[in-house]
Amino acid sequence: MKPVVTLYCIADEAGFRLVRGKGAAMEELLSASAEAFDDVEYEFSKGGRNRAGTASFGHDTKSAAEVERPRLAKHVVRALEAEWFKGSADRIVLAAGPKMLGALRDAMPGALNTHVAAELPKDLSDVPVHALADHLSSVGKV
Repeated sequence: MKPVVTLYCIADEAGFRLVRGKGAAMEELLSASAEAFDDVEYEFSKGGRNRAGTASFGHDTKSAAEVERPRLAKHVVRALEAEWFKGSADRIVLAAGPKMLGALRDAMPGALNTHVAAELPKDLSDVPVHALADHLSSVGKV
């Protein structure tokens, strides 16, 4: 029986990584930080100022993260989609903090969404590739 190849998308508000895994063997395919994209204000992940300014004049204003997170998620999903259509994986697993996971879900086209086998609401962005299998197997995602 052929082993299942998984394309992992690991994201946070500072960037993302795409990792391909066959069981415990993991290989990083691509990574990018938020500052690599001109339309994403990287400072939002560090608690930067809202683009709209600080005065609300009685109106609710979105925080910088609420504005920038969906912008970054669109770039993440484009990269994920490009990698998926290379045909080198059987399924997709998303791993991100809950808010980023929601932004990824919102940005995901239906054709790609059908290949998402699992979502892990956990920020694994700081976990080195060689240690990812241990983290993912502990929650049954390998």
